[in-house]
Amino acid sequence: MIVEGSSGSATNIQNLPFNFDLQAHCFVRKGDADLKLDLPVSVTLQITRRCNLECIYCSEDLQLREYDTDTVKRMVDNLSGVSRIIVSGGEPTLRRDLVEILKYIKDKGFPTIAVATNATVITKSLAKELSSVLSYADVTIDGTPEIHNKIRGQFDKVYTGIRNLVEAGVDVSLVNVLLSDNKSDLVDVCQMADNLGVRKLKILSPIRKGRGADILSHGLSSEELSETYEMLKLVKRERGWKVKITLTDWERVREGHAILIHPDGDIVASPVPSEATCIKKFGNILTEHITEAWKQYPYVQNHIRKYFEESLLVC
Repeated sequence: MIVEGSSGSATNIQNLPFNFDLQAHCFVRKGDADLKLDLPVSVTLQITRRCNLECIYCSEDLQLREYDTDTVKRMVDNLSGVSRIIVSGGEPTLRRDLVEILKYIKDKGFPTIAVATNATVITKSLAKELSSVLSYADVTIDGTPEIHNKIRGQFDKVYTGIRNLVEAGVDVSLVNVLLSDNKSDLVDVCQMADNLGVRKLKILSPIRKGRGADILSHGLSSEELSETYEMLKLVKRERGWKVKITLTDWERVREGHAILIHPDGDIVASPVPSEATCIKKFGNILTEHITEAWKQYPYVQNHIRKYFEESLLVC
C-alpha cells in the first residue's frame, strides 16, 4: 500500500486485502485472514453543516466553521490511502464548489467516492455533473409523502432529485431512519426502493446527538428491530424485491464505528453513547495525516465489522 502525505497525489490500494463491491454496496474481504489496517476503510468528510431541511432526528445540526475550497482540498490530501470518502454535511449540495471538491478527490485517485445528500436541489444538470465523479449517492426517504414530510420535508423535491440522479446514471443507495413514527411506512419505502432500481436500502436508528437526542423515545428497541428485520426478509421473498436491505442496530454495531471529519477539521468517532457528546475526538485532519490519527482510534474492530456488514442485519 502506498500512502503519501499532504503533497502526494497517488492512492494505491491494489495490494489491500479488501475492496468495495459496488454491486453489493459494501466492503468485502479478499481472503480469510484478519485485517490489519494502517488507516480507515471509510471516512465521512463533512464539508458544511448548513442545510435546507430540518429533520426531526438530525444529529449534525450544530453549526461549525466551514473552510474554503483550498482548505478542504488540504483535508483531502491528508486522507490519501483511504478506500472510500463519503462527502456529506449538513447538505453538501449547498456548497457551490461541491463538484470541484469531488473532482479533486477523483483526480487524487480515491477508488470509491460517495455523497450523502437530501437530493432536494439536484437538478438534471447537476446530476449529470455528479455522474462523472461519483461512485454512488446516499439519499434518505423516511416514508410515504405525508410521513416523510412530517419527519424531513420536501418529499416531491427529494424524489425528483433521486430520479434525476438515476436517469443521469448515478448509482443510488436509499437511507431510511426508522422511528415509531414511520415504522408503518417501511414496507412502502422498500417497495419504492425496488421500483426505483436502487441497489441498496439502509435502515438506521436515530443517533443520540443534536435533535436525535430529543427523540430517542421514538426509536425501536433491539427486539423490535430484529422483529422488523424478520418481517422485511419475509416480505422481500414474497414480493421478489431485488434491492439489498440492511438494518442497523446500534447495540449490535457498538460504539464509534464511523470516522467523521467535521467541517472544522476535527476527526471524530461516532456515535459514542458513552461520551456526553456522543462523539470522541482523536485528531484534526488539518494538522496530521489520517494514518497518524488512526493510531489513536479505539474502535478499529467496530469500524471493520460495520463496513464489512458483519454487525448488520442483511437480506
